[in-house]
Amino acid sequence: MGQRRDRIGLLRVIESLCWRQTTQVLLTVGLWAGLAQAQAPAAGLAEVNGTKLYYEMAGIGHPLVLIHGGGADRRVWDGNFEELAKHFRVIRYDLRGAGKSEVPQTKYSNREDLYALLRHLKVDKAYVLGLSRGGGVVFDLAVSHPEMVDALILVSSNLSTLPKVYHDMIASAQKAGREEGIRRAAEIWSSDPYQGPVQPNLPARQKVYEIMRENLATFLYFWDSPIASEPGQRPRSERLKEIKAPTLVISGNLDGEEPRANYVRWAKEIPGAKIVHVPGAAHLVNVDQPKEFMRIVMEFLQSL
Repeated sequence: MGQRRDRIGLLRVIESLCWRQTTQVLLTVGLWAGLAQAQAPAAGLAEVNGTKLYYEMAGIGHPLVLIHGGGADRRVWDGNFEELAKHFRVIRYDLRGAGKSEVPQTKYSNREDLYALLRHLKVDKAYVLGLSRGGGVVFDLAVSHPEMVDALILVSSNLSTLPKVYHDMIASAQKAGREEGIRRAAEIWSSDPYQGPVQPNLPARQKVYEIMRENLATFLYFWDSPIASEPGQRPRSERLKEIKAPTLVISGNLDGEEPRANYVRWAKEIPGAKIVHVPGAAHLVNVDQPKEFMRIVMEFLQSL
């Protein structure tokens, strides 16, 4: 009888160990499955603020929003999106009239589009990063909805203060677009020594050209459309001191002299802002120097 009880006891111990191991394996598999699902990219059309905005989202962690510049779309972040998604819940989207988002028919606010998109995605607070014209959008959000912005990153953002060298290039591209077609306008813009890629990376240069070719036709600001302006706001250059969020300004040292002077001014007048100058980069810092761009962004956000 004693031996039988011992054998039964041993079997129960083995059974208990097997159950624990099986449970641990199932929990681990479930954890990894959940993690993989959370990291898998998601995309969709968000019906917000009277329009449809195409967005893509990937990664887990604190939300980080990326906004492209004028004449481009979300794909300008292709070299950064996946890498940033290893650390953050990254959201990129097409502004109205760009990429897969709806082309506007009436006056609208990019700032309120962004606010509505974040609410749609159930994002209460985010780091926001804007390139060029996209910098104006995130700046406006930081002023109008400061409770939503944990950090502000302005990359090559003139904040509606258009430098002459940019004005002249856009005027030349507009003229070519009307007389020769969009392809020629895209060639002028994407090969500009300041606003186009400057590194001898042919695939990157070709990609920027293709993005421009596909977007300039519906980039209403480019055609001086009256519905393309941000309605009812003071010049951003007069609202610099209203920014409350930690701010980083990124400038390429090959950008134009006047634009670089603008970036220095923003960093001086936005309370507590920092500025970083990136060697070997012009306006499209993230395209010209993607690794250095990533290092600078990560160092800033991880310091918060």
